Amino acid sequence: MTTSVYQKITEANLDREFETILIKLLRYNMSPVVEEPVRQFLREYVVIRDDFWSQFGKSNSFDMAFDGYYQYAKNKCALIDSLFDNLNFALNYDPLRNDLSIMIKDGLTF
Repeated sequence: MTTSVYQKITEANLDREFETILIKLLRYNMSPVVEEPVRQFLREYVVIRDDFWSQFGKSNSFDMAFDGYYQYAKNKCALIDSLFDNLNFALNYDPLRNDLSIMIKDGLTF
């Protein structure tokens, strides 16, 4: 039995805002063209998250901990950019692409 993509989103422990964006995106379009890039993102996200916690456990100074978190944050941003590019490539329907772009930019503005 395969795990639903919604369950994988929940298990990934994403930021609440980003989790909401992914769930709304999948409810809007649950086609394999959208679902597969999201599943790939979740697999890669779990790897970088687990790597961060592994490195954090080995940190013996605040500098090492902050450097590890900084790298984790950079990796997470790059991974989100990659997801966005993959979805843009997969979706040729302009209104959907624009809606997705707006949702991600609104949800991830710092």
